[in-house]
Amino acid sequence: MRHDALALELMTTDAAILHGPTFSAVLQRRERILATVDQLLAIPEKDIDIWSVAMTLAQDAYPDLDKTKLNREFESFVSRAGALAKARDDPDFHVRALNTFIYKKWGIAYDTSDYMGRKLINRYPHGVLTTRKGSCANLATFYISVAQRLGFPVYAVAAPQHYFARYVDPRLFFQNIEPTGRGGYSPDAQYVRDMEISPLAIEKGTFLRTMTHQELVADMIADHAGHYAVELKDYPTAIAILDRALARDPRAADYWYFMGQIYKFWGFQEVMREVREIKFTRAFVFMQKALRMGKGKPLEEGYWKELQKKPAKRGPGV
Repeated sequence: MRHDALALELMTTDAAILHGPTFSAVLQRRERILATVDQLLAIPEKDIDIWSVAMTLAQDAYPDLDKTKLNREFESFVSRAGALAKARDDPDFHVRALNTFIYKKWGIAYDTSDYMGRKLINRYPHGVLTTRKGSCANLATFYISVAQRLGFPVYAVAAPQHYFARYVDPRLFFQNIEPTGRGGYSPDAQYVRDMEISPLAIEKGTFLRTMTHQELVADMIADHAGHYAVELKDYPTAIAILDRALARDPRAADYWYFMGQIYKFWGFQEVMREVREIKFTRAFVFMQKALRMGKGKPLEEGYWKELQKKPAKRGPGV
């Protein structure tokens, strides 16, 4: 995921902010996004619409984004998907029909030119709609957005530097859905083995738990902080965004680690020794916190390449 793959790009001077927009403009932008973040985090679980949240964040990254046009296209996509997927009241049929529409009829696929999710367009689900490609983050949020609009109980599941989806219904045995693998199924045990997820991470609920939509929104906001840290080099705003997001989803180990990375690379640019030491200390505290929660080693690009070679399966013999 991007917060690991692009961490080294944070090693540029914080003073770069002053060479772009004026400091006053930076403060105004900070106040604006933090107000937006507070509003999104205040939405009750039952009122959350994942697509709408994603579009709000995308509008901040792409000020000229035509939300009206994209919303119409998304609603049309959902309507056509629903015509196929809602033909039967059967969760297994729902998943298979969605997979058929998304991956076969529309040809949506993993962006093989961006396995590590470095492109900004691969951070927001509208990118899937416009390019028919994506990374693990926006393919998952796009899939969940469509399923949610159709009334299907599909929720996010966090894994190390990764998200997949889960259809929560006792009638469905193969509940896990891998959006980066054309909607195929992998049991939890396979994620544990392939991603080397520790028993500690399972015990603490860091990985493989079914997330609430509020927790997913918090993680989407935390990921959006990467835009401020990486593209805008606005570390204080990125940290403020992360601080709010992690208050809602304190089990998001990858983002605690990302917070530490920001402090670390910000500290490298600090001239004053006392301030630099404070930033390094905070970096250490947050990164150690993530490790105590069971965060493992970063996944390599080869993992995602191999994943694309595996056939998508919804169960034995399928």
